[in-house]
Amino acid sequence: MIEEKYDWVDKTLFLMFAYAHITDWELSDSERSLIQSKTSYLLNKINGGNIHNDIDLIGKKMITAFNYWNDLQNESIDHVLAELQDIATSIKLESFFDYDFAQKLIDFLADIAKADGVVLENEKFSLDDLAALWGVETRL
Repeated sequence: MIEEKYDWVDKTLFLMFAYAHITDWELSDSERSLIQSKTSYLLNKINGGNIHNDIDLIGKKMITAFNYWNDLQNESIDHVLAELQDIATSIKLESFFDYDFAQKLIDFLADIAKADGVVLENEKFSLDDLAALWGVETRL
């Protein structure tokens, strides 16, 4: 179950780290770098452009989300998958969540999947599953 201490940014970043890592059990430097660049965009879009240059905030949020992911991945795969489902559902319930946000995040996750040069079948399958939950399409 999702801990209350995590906000939508932490949860969104958690999804990025999880989808980058869980599909091939490796988090490449290119994936990590891409996640960092996408974080700035997300914060800027949702917060109306007020904090996109706050490198300290972005760094703190990335550390929080990565630690959240890192701690969770030591649990059973069923627990990890349940947490991913809970997070995907909780993000869908956010007031700002709409088709455009969902499609953009799925596109980001697809970019992360491509960042290491190989898109595995389970990466495509898990993105397709999340896209279906959010009512958008996977464009890999």
